[in-house]
Formats: sequence, C-alpha cells, structure tokens
Amino acid sequence: MYPKDKLLWLIEQSGVTQAQAAELIAQETKRPCSVRSVRAWLAAPDKSSARTCPAWAVNALETRLLFLKIIV
Repeated sequence: MYPKDKLLWLIEQSGVTQAQAAELIAQETKRPCSVRSVRAWLAAPDKSSARTCPAWAVNALETRLLFLKIIV
C-alpha cells in the first residue's frame, strides 16, 4: 500500500478529519503539520498542489491513533 493510500485509509477508519489528522501528526512528531500539507498529500496527482505523502507522516498518525485507542 502506498503512503497516500494508507493515510486516506487511516483517516477513513478512524473517522478523524484532515485537520484532526494534521494535529495528531504534529502531536506525535513534535513538529508542525498543517491541514494544507495533509490535503496536498491526499490530492490527486494531476493537481498542482499535490505532494508526495511521506511515510513518516503516515507512521506518526498510525502510532498516535493506536496510542489513543482510536483504531485497534
């Protein structure tokens, strides 16, 4: 599974918004993560705003969701 697909899957499975996902990533990494970044990672590849989704962001979100018991 590509990082972008896993990010989308985590967001859908947990029921968090893109804004909440950005906040959770920031909490886990102790670094800023904007909603705009999350949207760029999820954007269609043909969009000018699209950016490659980094694996560290997906791992951070998954770790935080597991820690908070939002996903199992």
